[in-house]
Amino acid sequence: MTANAPSSRSSTDAPQRREGLWACGTLGRAHGLDGELYVDLLPHGLEYLSSGERFHLGDEGGGGVRPVRLRRSGGSDRRPLVRLEGVETRAAARALHGSVLLASAATLDEGGFYMVSELIGARALCGAESLGTVSDVLMAPAHDILEIAPDEGGEPRLVPLVAELVEVDRAAGVVRVREGLF
Repeated sequence: MTANAPSSRSSTDAPQRREGLWACGTLGRAHGLDGELYVDLLPHGLEYLSSGERFHLGDEGGGGVRPVRLRRSGGSDRRPLVRLEGVETRAAARALHGSVLLASAATLDEGGFYMVSELIGARALCGAESLGTVSDVLMAPAHDILEIAPDEGGEPRLVPLVAELVEVDRAAGVVRVREGLF
């Protein structure tokens, strides 16, 4: 899941730019005695962790997000480890278990990714036909899946979020599904 947080700017007359927060994964169990934690990666999480310039922690319930400094990352691609500033003991690491590690960077915002907040609420079209509204983005191992709630109610439709099937028009707030899919 991703969220938005304001970025800082030096100029007060420049418009405020909002930078995306990209979910790397959830903090897992503590490793060792010095406050390191495993990261249970989400899809694309390793890429976000590697490309992130600034990091934040969010709670499992989707409540508050707070900035945090990443002092060290290591481990393996399958079992990454992180050490966060101010987390020096195993007990302090255990207290963060289940928190969501979020990354931010201009390179992530400019990449070929979409923030969940950009997709949820978007109109879904298949040719000229309205399919409904994107109601959720489900994370799956291979790719994300759009859940589209029909306008007239009923069972939602699931569409893999892949370039061959879906085109996202960010400016218009529209998701176009390849014709003939439904």
